[in-house]
Amino acid sequence: MTRRKNASRKPLRPIEAALPPLEERKDRWPALTGLRGLAALAVLFFHAYTLAGTPANLPQPFAWVTRMGWSGVDVFFTLSAFLLTVPLLEARRETAPAGADLRSYAMRRVLRIVPAYYFQMFCLLALAWFGIRNEAAWTSPGLGELFAHSVFWLNAWPFVAPHISPWWTLPVEMGFYLLLPWLATLLRPGRLRWIVLLMLASLAYRFALMHAGLSRQHEVMWVEHLPGRLHQFLLGMLAAYVLVHRREIIARWSAARADALAAMSMLLFLALPALGYFADGRAFAGAPVASPLLLCWHLFAGLLVALLILALTAGATWTGKALASAPMQFFGWISYSLYLWHYPVLLAVREAQGGFVAVKADFFPFLFLGLLFSVAAAGASWWMIERPTQRWARRATMRT
Repeated sequence: MTRRKNASRKPLRPIEAALPPLEERKDRWPALTGLRGLAALAVLFFHAYTLAGTPANLPQPFAWVTRMGWSGVDVFFTLSAFLLTVPLLEARRETAPAGADLRSYAMRRVLRIVPAYYFQMFCLLALAWFGIRNEAAWTSPGLGELFAHSVFWLNAWPFVAPHISPWWTLPVEMGFYLLLPWLATLLRPGRLRWIVLLMLASLAYRFALMHAGLSRQHEVMWVEHLPGRLHQFLLGMLAAYVLVHRREIIARWSAARADALAAMSMLLFLALPALGYFADGRAFAGAPVASPLLLCWHLFAGLLVALLILALTAGATWTGKALASAPMQFFGWISYSLYLWHYPVLLAVREAQGGFVAVKADFFPFLFLGLLFSVAAAGASWWMIERPTQRWARRATMRT
């Protein structure tokens, strides 16, 4: 009887195979893990470029890709929203109490972000305590500053600047984590218009702040904070909704079509800074400006990332294999620790190589050493902190 049932089953289409029952899944989409690793590498390359004084002698198109490495954050935000929303949407079909789901969700989010971040804070304070002084060491922080960092109150009001530049994204992510359970309730037929209205409100917030007469520092920091980037998270959530509840939209995509859409989205994403030529005659460099077109830049980026995600989950072959390769998987696993550690490591490498002038004149050894030592630090953080806490989180949430 079982054999007859198995023989009569139709082969799964790519999108159906991408969503097996929840309990059967471990690493659902290796290509998305690789995409996360690629985004972390892009941010590292960008910071190496800026810390080296934006050297002008880099070959094209390497220089273009390196200069736009800041856009790795756009990938992080949209991809994070997608990956977190899919389980929440699927949990509606489960019989577990909503409270247990929220407890599990909260525990996983805290253990995903906080331990590795606190470990890095401790290391930077220890460097200063033992007299190892450089631009990354945290010398003489006030209690208020320490408290603000410990609760992710950065770039908000009252204003506390992050000690390490990449930390500015952490309160944005944490704010979204708090909103996500409520936002997920809007992903139902008849309520989707509220998602669109929230996206428009996010863009209106950006426009209003850019015309509020703020100082440039507050303007940049607050425009990039929630709700200024909320529209990107919402795009990731909408991609998750399409995958879970409207899968027939992409179930008809062949592997060749999915690959074509993935390639198109990546190429358009790489070309997207060229929108700046229409606004002020130069490529968009990431910092918010008053132009309405460029204030919507992250909206366009989020749309392309969402399309890429759907193409990868729908069965894109060659792009999926490239992102699911062993090196990209490795960078994806350590991506959070790499994001945390690359900036202080780059500062230390720059100092060891003779400072700003030296690395600007000879960029590629600086980039190579910065990448090498950043990966070593990130790998150690992942192995000692992230890996055990994530394993513990999985065991703990399975018991709830």
